[in-house]
Amino acid sequence: MRNLIVLGGGEDQIPAYREGRRLGYRVIGVDQRPDALGAAEADQFLCMTSRDPEGIARVLGPIDVAAVISPASDAAQEAVAELSRIYRTAHQPAPGALRCSVDKGFFREVIDRLGLPAYRHVQHDSPERLTEAAAGIGYPLIVKPADSSGSKGITVLDGPGRLPEAIEYARKHSFTGHVIIEELVAGRHYAVESFFADGRLAFMAVTDRTITGPPAMISLSHVVPADLDESVHTRLGQAVTAICAEIGHTRGPVNFDFVLTPGGDICFIEMGARLGGNGMPLLVQHAFGLNTVEAAIRLALGEPLDIATVSQRRIAALRILAAEVDGVLTAIEGLDALKRMPEVVDVQVFKEVGGHVRAYTQAGHKLGYLIMVADTRMRLESALDEALRTLRFVIEPDSKGSE
Repeated sequence: MRNLIVLGGGEDQIPAYREGRRLGYRVIGVDQRPDALGAAEADQFLCMTSRDPEGIARVLGPIDVAAVISPASDAAQEAVAELSRIYRTAHQPAPGALRCSVDKGFFREVIDRLGLPAYRHVQHDSPERLTEAAAGIGYPLIVKPADSSGSKGITVLDGPGRLPEAIEYARKHSFTGHVIIEELVAGRHYAVESFFADGRLAFMAVTDRTITGPPAMISLSHVVPADLDESVHTRLGQAVTAICAEIGHTRGPVNFDFVLTPGGDICFIEMGARLGGNGMPLLVQHAFGLNTVEAAIRLALGEPLDIATVSQRRIAALRILAAEVDGVLTAIEGLDALKRMPEVVDVQVFKEVGGHVRAYTQAGHKLGYLIMVADTRMRLESALDEALRTLRFVIEPDSKGSE
């Protein structure tokens, strides 16, 4: 039996384990956490970092690997590329797409080369240079690791008072020590989940993206289809196509975050040449009937992708369930009532009563996902409000408060 290697064993990678087995592959999972969800899902599980492709290959030896994937993780994409090279898989990630996924500064260079709307930014590993750059950019600004995903290490600042702390916080979450400081762009936030096949944009879903407030600015919910004018949607598709042509991404998933400014500019924030995280495949499947996990695996296998008949079915929302404080989860109330709501099509809770939970300061701290569908946006918003009143996570805060 041929093998599928999945790097990462968290909740956003588990669908790939299950889909890989459904497609007839032996699934090898890799995660450095011994209690990772993937440990129980994989046919073979390696408890080691997913960022060591040579070490992974030494442990596995000369086996038959059909494909290597890592949904929802930018950090593992370099290992995906190297393992794909070592095992000579059918799909080899484009170097430009890989670099855009792990180097926010390089992505900004691509945007500049294409003449797309841009904003001021500086990337460096020197706190002194970053401090000087911040004075030139002005406030408010956002400080974040240049090579991390999952909203780790992000701080929004209204003034210079906490800048050294924010730079150090971002450096701790950077694998290279590089930090990027960016002008905070005002406007409405959106996300794009798309697929390329044979060099063409085969599928693009655009969501209205709600984020938490400063200082973290993390995704909290998505609604699809986004409330966008058709002209903006057309310009967006053209820009996404231009970016992927510039970086050589001709096959596979790619996702973007962008801000639409009051003046109508589409300002891309970052991209990842992989499946989106935070439950995005669930949202797309319920809204469009497209199994993006299967599509990503098939593309990684070198198989053709035909999704020409995919169209919007219903208005759908994804809500990330989260805690406001660090503490012990003592009860989950209203879950059964929530599941009986006709608009609720999926609810997943990743934490158990009695376990410790973290305040939602990065994507990895989420408690679960809620997916809802409706025939109108008004009905969906009303049902979502009702759902959030119905479901309650009872948390006993840590005595020392959140870290």
